[in-house]
Amino acid sequence: MKGCAQFIFDAAEPEMIYKALAPELDDELHRSRVEMVLRKGSLALSVRGEDTASLRAALNTWIRLVKIAFEMVNI
Repeated sequence: MKGCAQFIFDAAEPEMIYKALAPELDDELHRSRVEMVLRKGSLALSVRGEDTASLRAALNTWIRLVKIAFEMVNI
């Protein structure tokens, strides 16, 4: 069963968050795929998994990364 989750994060400075997270997109994920798009005033994140376990693992990783990036920008 394949799954997909999409998020849009509103941010005052989405460019900084995008630049901080962009290198992580190059990491090889076994059964999931992540796409990140910079929009005016926001950051769009799409996470796809080949099964529920891979989707959950990718979501845990990426939501944590986005949270940390937001916290660092707001320091």
